[in-house]
Parts: sequence; C-alpha cells; structure tokens
Amino acid sequence: MEKYVMFRGKIVDKWYDFDKRAHYHIVAVDKNGKKYDLAINIGSIYEKKNEIISSNLKVYYRKNYFCEESVISKMLLQKSGITECNENLCLDYVRMKLFSHNKMIQMKGFDEKHVYLTGIIEKYVEKAKNNENYEVFAFGRLYANGKGLHDIHLNQGSTDKFRKNDAKYSDGGLFFRNRKSNRITAIFIAFITQSLDESF
Repeated sequence: MEKYVMFRGKIVDKWYDFDKRAHYHIVAVDKNGKKYDLAINIGSIYEKKNEIISSNLKVYYRKNYFCEESVISKMLLQKSGITECNENLCLDYVRMKLFSHNKMIQMKGFDEKHVYLTGIIEKYVEKAKNNENYEVFAFGRLYANGKGLHDIHLNQGSTDKFRKNDAKYSDGGLFFRNRKSNRITAIFIAFITQSLDESF
C-alpha cells in the first residue's frame, strides 16, 4: 500500500478532472519550489441508461477549526513538503475526536450546473493561491511516483473492492491556514457508502 503522509506547502495553481475519478487538483509547492498535486475527490461518476450520475459525499467543513486532539499542533511542527505519518501524526475519523459525525452534510457530487464540494474548496484555494499569508496541509496517500497525494478522504469503512485499502489511523483531510490570524479551515470527506462505525 502507498505511504500515508502529510503535505505542507503553498498553493500556486489548480485544475479539475471530471472523468470517472472526478477530482479537484490543488497544485502546491514546498519551500524549495518542488510541485505536488493534491487530488481531492469531488464525487465519483457512473452511467445509468446513458446518463452520467455522480455519487454523493459526506462532508464536514469548518472555517475556524479546533479539535480536542492535538493533531493541529503536531501538524504545525512539521517541515514544508512531505512528512511520513505515524501514530503521533495521523487522522482517524472514527477513533479520534476530530468532529461530530452527525454534523457531516450529505452533499451532491455534481450535476450539469453545480459542483458542490468544489465551490467550498475553490473559495479557499483562490484566497491562498500565490499568497504568502496562506498555506495548505493535506493528509493522504503518496502517489507511487512521489509527486502528489490522493485518498484525501475517509480511508476505512469501505465496501466491496475498496475494503482491501482500509486502514486505521490513515484517513485523509484538507486544511487551509491563514498565517496572520492562525485560523484554520478544515474539510473532511467521506463517500456515502463508507461507514463511520468503529465495529464495521
């Protein structure tokens, strides 16, 4: 399985793909200017009677984020670029007190006129892009080529073929930090087919 890591850096660009993987891509750099691709799921596409349908997501989103766990303070201690995660630096939606599960909103993936989660991400990406006052943090799995992260979402409680990739203390997450105010915006994502039940 690919390494579970955290990325810290500055946003310089963005792009989208709306194929069957459906991602919002944040292009970010470390302090040395090395580029990384942060691929955030915004839905998944399937076809039904020649109609393109996007699956829904569960999303927890908070502008001034704080949690009982010390993950934020640990996150801020890490260097720019990629840091391999361990038991002291990780996310687990189920076992850590990161947010109230009942506050996750079921959000449409996208339709012909709207890309719902993208609208939330876009707001902060545009603020942070090429702005020294902002930085981005992401937890996820490192591409095999080391050039970016994916699985920036819940990585357990899956069904069918995706269960083989499930792992405790290996969930993804996205954070935008205003360095002046030290305020952090957090986005946690899960597919509606994934369970947050510890016994799953």
